Amino acid sequence: MTTNLVSIVIPNWNGRKFLIPCLESLLAQSYKHFEIIVVDNGSQDGSCELLRDEYPQVMVIALTHNTGFSVAVNKGIKASQGNFIALVNNDTKADAYWLEKMVAALTNNSEIGSVACKMLSLDNAKLIDGAGDGLRRGGLPGRIGHGQIDVGQFDKERYVLGACGGAVVYRKAMLDDIGLFDEDFFAYLEDVDLSLRAQSAGYKCLYIPDAIMYHLGCGTTGSGYSKLVVRLSCRNNINMMVKNIPGNLLIEFLPQIIFWQSYYLAAVVIRRGSVLAWLSGVFDALVLLPKMLVKRQKIKEKRKLSSRALEQIIRQSEEELKAAKELLHSQIRENKLTKDLKVNTLEAPIK
Repeated sequence: MTTNLVSIVIPNWNGRKFLIPCLESLLAQSYKHFEIIVVDNGSQDGSCELLRDEYPQVMVIALTHNTGFSVAVNKGIKASQGNFIALVNNDTKADAYWLEKMVAALTNNSEIGSVACKMLSLDNAKLIDGAGDGLRRGGLPGRIGHGQIDVGQFDKERYVLGACGGAVVYRKAMLDDIGLFDEDFFAYLEDVDLSLRAQSAGYKCLYIPDAIMYHLGCGTTGSGYSKLVVRLSCRNNINMMVKNIPGNLLIEFLPQIIFWQSYYLAAVVIRRGSVLAWLSGVFDALVLLPKMLVKRQKIKEKRKLSSRALEQIIRQSEEELKAAKELLHSQIRENKLTKDLKVNTLEAPIK
């Protein structure tokens, strides 16, 4: 392992059209001590050929089929040489100083295990894509500030529950301690699951506002209410709570769990998502329950944070999500969000 080497891991599935701007922005970084690893999930769009012909400096791990986000990223991490691991979605473009700012934060703060950045919309840089990840007591996560006009409301460093897996840098030592991404999740919420495990084990996440990443969002899987997304999100949301929330908090949070799970089901209906996909997700979670309970015990054995301290972190992130939603609707009422600014007025609670 090379000191201060960053291993940038990019999962890719039929994302050829995104790879060039993503890779070019990374190769133009002010911080030069990095390697790039693209893990291709059996793409059929010429992604591997593009990488072979145009980017020989990039390590390519070519898989035969789509293994999902978790498996692909884990393979990239296992092949890495750095003591910092950056995860980058293929539908992103990094500001030239993004990596430098992220590495500086980890270098200067020994107590943190990961760094979150300000994510802006790739379609319209006036809009915030996310300023750290939050979680409600009811179990539904969200990207704080999503959809708002960026007027400097998230320009201060602060501790957050976690970082979006599409633009994050982890301390490799933390991943060695708590484990990699849960491969039973396949895709969606695996980053929130890891954030909860990290918090439980005593690792903080710091949000850095001057590290900027531009993100398209749903570039690979499509709509946030497609059948695939609904099934995986529902299943993994249950898995995440079963694994990570202490028993006393599960009991205390029960009214919020009922409310927010019902809210997501209502959102699925309103957005014309498949209710059958939601039911399929619930069924899948029940099938996986024995495995999740075993993992829950292992997380408990590594826990350094009290349940009350974890509750405080969750409540704080819930308040941030609530305040962000209120500001979003305030901007809508004040007509600051015009037709040329793409925004979802119905918040998607599953990130």
